[in-house]
Amino acid sequence: MRKKRKGAFMNEDEDAGIEGLPLQLLIMVVVAGLGLTIVMGWMNSISTPKSIGEVFVTPGEILVYDDDSDGLYTRDGLTISVIVTDQGGDRLQGATVILEGANVRTASGDPVRGVTNDNGQVVFIDVCVEQFGSGLSTITVTVAKGDYGIDSTYEIPVVPD
Repeated sequence: MRKKRKGAFMNEDEDAGIEGLPLQLLIMVVVAGLGLTIVMGWMNSISTPKSIGEVFVTPGEILVYDDDSDGLYTRDGLTISVIVTDQGGDRLQGATVILEGANVRTASGDPVRGVTNDNGQVVFIDVCVEQFGSGLSTITVTVAKGDYGIDSTYEIPVVPD
């Protein structure tokens, strides 16, 4: 029978290198290391989500007039310009822009919609706006593009004069 020396934790036999380390602990460390490697590799492949940044509209407000004193305020022949950027401030090409509210339409009576060009801009020419009564109304500018989502936060005030 061997005697243990005071303070000796492992057998002095040098052939048994991991005798004091349980095999289950060793397996857990290896599995945890592999799992962490897999998760970190997966997280590195995640990209920042894309989103619509800002929407700039000219004019900032539209004045409508009641020429006949019949309570119908109108404005014809308007040109409305919309510029769309992404979350990084770069101009966004190929975004669909729709104007809704205050009975906004083209001169031919169609809904006002278009797609931004290479400069992230769409220009609507010969737009008509009308509203009944002298209250304040708005035109909602909706911007949509596949991976970027939908943004309907910008509104153009329509103000009776």
